[in-house]
Formats: sequence, structure tokens, C-alpha cells
Amino acid sequence: MGILGDVSGLRTIVLIGPMGAGKSTVGRVVADRLHRPLVDSDVVLWRSAGMSAADVAVTGGVERLHAIEALILERTLQRSQGAVIAAAASVVDFADLVDRLRDGREFVGLLNATPEECARRAATGGHRRVATTDDHRRLLERRIEAYRRAADIEIDTTSLDAIEVAELLINAI
Repeated sequence: MGILGDVSGLRTIVLIGPMGAGKSTVGRVVADRLHRPLVDSDVVLWRSAGMSAADVAVTGGVERLHAIEALILERTLQRSQGAVIAAAASVVDFADLVDRLRDGREFVGLLNATPEECARRAATGGHRRVATTDDHRRLLERRIEAYRRAADIEIDTTSLDAIEVAELLINAI
């Protein structure tokens, strides 16, 4: 049993949504409040590949990055029961992962924000690939239905801080 106790019997919480919507930040707050481990896709990617998502996209291409991010979520779902998972934005590009998230084993929270806010937030931190507001808008338009199919709840984080979003998620769980 770890320092936080045994969380293996608890339902895993998966946070999905666009880059810059607050998954990592909110995930930390939720994990702390619920005394659960946080598995952040960006951190796992860095530890396993030895480089950031932005670097993987440059060296191996965006498709390669997204395939790695999908694999990270698949493995994390198998190994991290009871954790809080901050998934990569791209995981809903894979229909099998959307189906897996819909099956009810996990609680899935969709964090969303305006493309302008996502672009502003994503610009602070060099681990993400550079994307304009228009890039964020196009990605959101392409992915929004898949995000919503997978989610148990959707929270617009545009004008909320991480604590407010975490409280909404925890209350919904």
C-alpha cells in the first residue's frame, strides 16, 4: 500500500479536453483533494520518450505523437485503477479509446474552454506544440463530438479557476 493508501477499489477519473483547457492543473487539485495519484500524460511522455510532446511532434510527426499519447492512456487505464488521469487532447481521435471511455468503468470529465483561452494557456509552457487560436478552433470543432461522447460531465473552464473546476468535478462524482 502506497503513502496515499489503497485506491485500487476506486473508480478512475479521466480528464479529457483540448490542449490548454486545464486537465493537468485541475487533475493535480482533484488528485490532492481525493488523496489519489495523478497520472499526467505529458509527464509520462517526457519520462518514457525523454522529450516533450512538442519535441516528439517535431522529430516524429504529429501522428506519431498522437499514437504515443493513445498508448499512454491505454496502458494507464490498465495499470492505474483509482488514479486521476490527465489525458492528452488527441486521445479522442481514436474511436476505440472513445468507446473504452464510454463503457462506464471510469468517470470521464471533459474540460473545455474557448479556443482563445486554450491558445493563451497553451502558450505558457514549452512542452506543448505551438498552436494558434485558429488551430485550437479547428481541433475543437473536429473533436468536440468525440469528447462529448466519452464524457460523463462537461465543464467550461474559460472563466473558472482550477479549484472551482475541481469542486464541480468532485461534486459530480
